Amino acid sequence: MKIAVVGASGYVGQVACQLVLKHPRLELVAVQGQGSAGEPLSEILPGSAGLGTGLAVEALGSDLHGADAVVLGLPHGLSQDLAPKFVRDGVQVIDLGADFRFRDPSQYENWYGSSHRAIDLLQQSVYGLVEVRRAELVGARLIAVPGCYVTAASLGLWPLVEGSYLSDDLVIVDGYSGVSGAGKGLRASTHFVSVNENLSAYGLLDHRHTGEMEMNLGKQVLFTPHLAPITRGILTTSYAVPGERSDALIGEGLLDLYREAYSGSPFVRVVDRPPGTREVLGTNFIAIHPVYDPRTNRYVVISAIDNLLKGAAGQAIQALNVSQGWPEELGLDQLGVWP
Repeated sequence: MKIAVVGASGYVGQVACQLVLKHPRLELVAVQGQGSAGEPLSEILPGSAGLGTGLAVEALGSDLHGADAVVLGLPHGLSQDLAPKFVRDGVQVIDLGADFRFRDPSQYENWYGSSHRAIDLLQQSVYGLVEVRRAELVGARLIAVPGCYVTAASLGLWPLVEGSYLSDDLVIVDGYSGVSGAGKGLRASTHFVSVNENLSAYGLLDHRHTGEMEMNLGKQVLFTPHLAPITRGILTTSYAVPGERSDALIGEGLLDLYREAYSGSPFVRVVDRPPGTREVLGTNFIAIHPVYDPRTNRYVVISAIDNLLKGAAGQAIQALNVSQGWPEELGLDQLGVWP
């Protein structure tokens, strides 16, 4: 299957290129990126030369060179201008941006501050949270990959939501991200001197991933993201009040609920201790640890992912695999990075 990656100037697009290059059933035939147009892919993607590609980065809007599918790794607002033509031409679209995550255009406008320009495609898109929407993804032609924080928090709480184990009370999510989650563009807050030996909150009260979490969980969410002095990785700690039927969900009972919920999900690890980002670095895994605190009557769920893989490009390839009827793990057998 021939694949084009549009947006390879950014970290997510570059990781998508890496995954396509090593995937046994995919052929990378076109790479586009406005900030690096004209450069050999090997120059912007260290290590790619050994994978045998002689591709050069072309400008956005260039020919797709016969691609059957395109991965869009673009800032929000750009995919909705490109996707309609791709869909009309019969090209499968896997969008890593936010443009097709909400079925309701008013939600997109509320969280992203502009009107949607491809409303007719919103009903065609399939939300790419694979472990939750696996059946819907089979045969999907337009896939909207979830946000990175959203993936960690939503999968962390999903078994409790699906089993109706939560009350209607507010859900609180604290999230911590590596600097690569801020993208490749330079700004004062992501300079080395700002990030090194520092931990800071940002996007207070209005981070755009809040709306996506509320859509997935069906609950009101208070989300606070933090920038951590690491290159990549996301850790979320979520707090939720049990509903009436959840008194017995403690200890092994709670872990068993999660193990059963994700028994058919090869990339979910339900662990018996709080995970750290290093455990999933360089992989498409999510590590989840749920506990119940009887003193405060709260579920506390800790989730860890690599923001560029399970939180973005890895999940995109996972969703593509499912859409094509291939093994879910195909091309995603990274060993991780340790130490």
